[in-house]
Amino acid sequence: MSISLKWFKEAIKNSIEKVVEKNVTKAFKELENEEKENDLDNSCENSKPYLNIKLVNNVLTIVLNDGNIITKPNANEKDFQDARNSSCESQLFNIIASEEVKEERLIREKEILKAKAIRKGIELLKQFSDFTVVENSVYLKGIHRTLPQLLIEKFLEIISTYEDYSIQQAESLLEKNEEYQSLRRFFMWCCLNPRAEVANELYRFLTDNSFRITKQGFFVALRNVVTLHGSPELVHFISNAYNKVKAVWKKNPNEYTVFLENGEYKLVHDDKLFKTILVEDTTCSDCEGEGVTYNDDYEDFDCETCNGTGEVEEYDYEQTVSVDHGQNIGGLTELYLDLPNREENRFTDDWTKTFDIRIGQVVNMPMTDCNWSTQDCAAAGLHFTADQIHYVGCGDQSVLVLINPMKVVGIGTAKGRCYEYLPFMTVPREEATTILHDGDFDTLFIDEKYAIDELDDLINKVKEGFTSETKKHSFNLPNISIEEINNIILSLDDMKKKILNRVAIL
Repeated sequence: MSISLKWFKEAIKNSIEKVVEKNVTKAFKELENEEKENDLDNSCENSKPYLNIKLVNNVLTIVLNDGNIITKPNANEKDFQDARNSSCESQLFNIIASEEVKEERLIREKEILKAKAIRKGIELLKQFSDFTVVENSVYLKGIHRTLPQLLIEKFLEIISTYEDYSIQQAESLLEKNEEYQSLRRFFMWCCLNPRAEVANELYRFLTDNSFRITKQGFFVALRNVVTLHGSPELVHFISNAYNKVKAVWKKNPNEYTVFLENGEYKLVHDDKLFKTILVEDTTCSDCEGEGVTYNDDYEDFDCETCNGTGEVEEYDYEQTVSVDHGQNIGGLTELYLDLPNREENRFTDDWTKTFDIRIGQVVNMPMTDCNWSTQDCAAAGLHFTADQIHYVGCGDQSVLVLINPMKVVGIGTAKGRCYEYLPFMTVPREEATTILHDGDFDTLFIDEKYAIDELDDLINKVKEGFTSETKKHSFNLPNISIEEINNIILSLDDMKKKILNRVAIL
C-alpha cells in the first residue's frame, strides 16, 4: 500500500497553511506606474504630433513632426479620424501598427520596465551584506561569479517582503528565511560545478521546468526505474510515508511507527500507541486479595481492610495500555534509513540493466564517462526530468531523486543529466509529475542526511571534479579561484553545523 499525496493533504486540510502565489512587490508596482506615467508625459507633450495626414486609396499616410513618414495600408475613415485626433506619437503608432506589432511593442515595454525595476532593486541589494554589486552585476559576497538575472529577481522578491524593516532587521529575518537560504546554498553548489554553464543556466532550466529546490540547496527530480523484485510494497509505503510526513505534514518522522494490520501497512503517531482506560476492581490492595496480612514475626491475621474476604467495594482507577494496531514493523525513521539493506528494495535502469538502484542509496557513474550536451536524449549521463517522466529511463516504477547542482553535467530543454543522484522516494506513476507541482508538497524539508554526507571531505570532491573537467574541456573552466571555493565550502560547512544542532534538539 502506498499512501497517496491526496490522503496526506486531506488528513491535515484544516491545519496546514496553504501555499499561495506571491504578489509582485509593492516597490516594483510603484516603479511600473511611475515609469508609465513618465512615458505618457514624455510622449504626449505636443498637442499635434504630426505635420500632415492623408488617406488616399485606403492608404493612411502620416508625416511626423521629425519628418519621418509612417503608413497603414487597408485603412478606413475611422483610422483617418482617429489619427487626426491623436495627441501623441504613441497613439499614432497604435493606429498604424498591426496586432502583432502592438504585442511585440507591449512585450518590449514590459521588458524595459522590468530592467528598470531590477536596476532599482540592485541598488537595494547593495545595502545587504550577502551581496556585492559592481556596476550592474550582482555577486554573492566572496564569490566572483555573477548571479543570473532570474535568481536576482527571486532574491529581490524575497527581500522585498521585509521592506517595512530596517536593513539590519531584514538581514536577521533573512537568516531564518528557508527559501532565501536554500537559494543561496543552491547557487554556491552551482559555483562548485566545474562546468560554467551550470551556474549560468541551471536556475533558468529548473524554473522553466518547475523543479523544486530543497532547504540544503539541492533540487528534486523524477526518473523511471525497473523493479527487480515483485513485491516492494513496504519500500513504497516507507519511502512515501517518511517523505510526506516531512514535506506535507512538516512533522518529525521519529514520532511515527509502521504497523501491518489486516494485510495493509498503516502509520501511527506516538500519541496513538497507548490509551488510558478506566479499570473497575474489587480486589483488596492491602492484602492483594489473599484476605490475610502478616506482622513482623510473619504471623498472619485477617486483613482489617477487607475483614479477611480479600475483596472491597468496587473502585475505579486509570491505567495506560498499548493499543492493538497489528504487527509492529518498526519506527518510521529507522525503517527508512534501513531501506538500502532490504532485499525488496532493488531496482535498476532499463537501458543497461547494470545500475544498482535502491531507495536511500546514492547512484553514480564515473564523471569522465558523462558528456555535456543540450540535447534531451542520447547523451551519456544519469537522466532526470520534472515533467517528461514517460521517457526518462523506461521502467515500471517512478522515483523522486535528489540532485546536487555540483554534479549536473548536462542541461537540455526538458531533461538534464548528472553523474550522481539519491533516489529517496518511490511514487505512483499517476502522481509522478503532479507531486512536484503541488504546493503542499514542500521539498524544502527533504533530506538533511544527504547534505551532511555531501559536506564531508567536500574540498577533495571539488578538486576531483575540476581535475576531471580540465582533462576533458580545459576551455570550459569557470573563472573561480581557490579562495572563492574555500569561501563557499566554509559557508556550506556552517549549514552542516545547523543541521547537526537541529538533529540534536530533535
